[in-house]
Amino acid sequence: MGNLRDIRRRIKSVKNTSQITRAMQMVASAKMRRAQDQAVKGRPYIRALAEVLYHLQDEIDTSNSPLMQTHGGADLVLLVNTDRGLCGGLNANLIKMTREHAPENAHYITIGRKLNAALAKWNERLEATWSLTDPLSLLELKPVFDFIVQKFKAEEYGRVFIAFSGFVNTMVQKPIFRQLLPIEAEPLMKMAKAGGAALDGENAHKQFLLEPSPSALLDTILPLYVFHGLVQIVLEARASEHSARMVAMKGATENAKNIIDGLTLDYNKARQTQITNELLEITTAMRAME
Repeated sequence: MGNLRDIRRRIKSVKNTSQITRAMQMVASAKMRRAQDQAVKGRPYIRALAEVLYHLQDEIDTSNSPLMQTHGGADLVLLVNTDRGLCGGLNANLIKMTREHAPENAHYITIGRKLNAALAKWNERLEATWSLTDPLSLLELKPVFDFIVQKFKAEEYGRVFIAFSGFVNTMVQKPIFRQLLPIEAEPLMKMAKAGGAALDGENAHKQFLLEPSPSALLDTILPLYVFHGLVQIVLEARASEHSARMVAMKGATENAKNIIDGLTLDYNKARQTQITNELLEITTAMRAME
């Protein structure tokens, strides 16, 4: 009888857990759809900015532009992770890829606090960390942008890299490590081509009507490109986070169902055995009385 009580208690416990994971799956699913929509819709804008910048650099000398200059200084890595767990191997894959590609003795800043403990464990130098609301407010990214740009212009940092989980689809999130500053021509070209821009052949040097001067435009567009590049990266990371969490909670709910099915089968077998034993006892007693 005690064994049956234990099985019933375990079934009840797993059912309660499955209700929690099911609720978390539904919440993550709703957030996932919104985040995926924002991430996908933001891509054409940043690619269009990349195309304009790529063509602008042919018109003027970009060597005097602070955000395109190469200079000395330490390396900085912006690590865009999550504030919460329960999202599968998303953060583990991200930190693994970051440690493989990050320059030695790099300084770190983070958006999201989940990987701060890992950085401390490996004695990495963490300069600053931010937590952002969900859904994202653009104003929240302004301090991150100001920190990066001001430190880079002051030549405290010679290169700025960014690591994040790129959104591919609901089932696939790809860790990405790329250089953010100084801005280079090749990444601009790749991003512009990803948006369908014609950068080869007869359209490779198509003319833009530039107002005001190209140099004034560059001074305006470069910070805009960096800021909205940050925005797009955070949107991609959010879409990846909610997708990974939805998939993880769905898997947990399905696993709970399988456990409940197994425990129910064990319960029925134990109950059947108990009933059989009781019948045998009754039968034995009746025969003894004959």
